[in-house]
Amino acid sequence: ILWSTTDSTLKGYIEDALKKLPNKVIDDVVVSVDSTVNSNGVVIEVTFTGAAVQGKQHKLEIMQDPCGEGCTPRITGLTNIRTFSATTLSTVEITTTGSHNSYECGRRGKCDFNTGLCTCFAGYTGETCSILTALV
Repeated sequence: ILWSTTDSTLKGYIEDALKKLPNKVIDDVVVSVDSTVNSNGVVIEVTFTGAAVQGKQHKLEIMQDPCGEGCTPRITGLTNIRTFSATTLSTVEITTTGSHNSYECGRRGKCDFNTGLCTCFAGYTGETCSILTALV
């Protein structure tokens, strides 16, 4: 994800990168960026809003390690970031706890592992069987 010192530009970079993940794992997301809170940092809030990402989710992680010779894409890494500690420069806060369980087709259908597509149970439709069509 590209970095920008302009809040609205950084917001767009993060939203676009998350929505472009393969297999539509994140179909919609809202990002807010606020660099006015603290002169030494940026607050980034990510809210999953799409039909395929409802419910408990895995924690987002910031990967700050460098990717050098023989690695793609080559990046120098983020030397000023620390995660998962309230006493360091940056923290990750979970406002909605995830279950760390991933269920195929939202527990509302069966996955055809050859095609990767869901066959939804009666009353559900959509790529991830997340749309209620009828009460049965």
